[in-house]
Amino acid sequence: MSQITIITAAWCKPCEYLKANVENWAESVKCDIPIVYEEYHEGKHNIKKLPTLLYTYDGVEKQRTTGANEKNIRLWLLNAQAYGQFSEYGFED
Repeated sequence: MSQITIITAAWCKPCEYLKANVENWAESVKCDIPIVYEEYHEGKHNIKKLPTLLYTYDGVEKQRTTGANEKNIRLWLLNAQAYGQFSEYGFED
């Protein structure tokens, strides 16, 4: 099962912008992968920049990106959706 996890922090302005818009961006590019949000915790997450988006397929991370640039996030969402479709039909890496 595919999932997008977005790691954010309450004090992070780009994180708040992303949270307010990412579901609309996903809808606009026809990405129907479930999106979940996690609050950043230094002891749990090994990341260097917020916000961080992780795409996992069957619990394995397949791609990640950082930041809240709309154009980059839309492209990233398209790639995640395409990967899920390739895996579904047996063309995974």
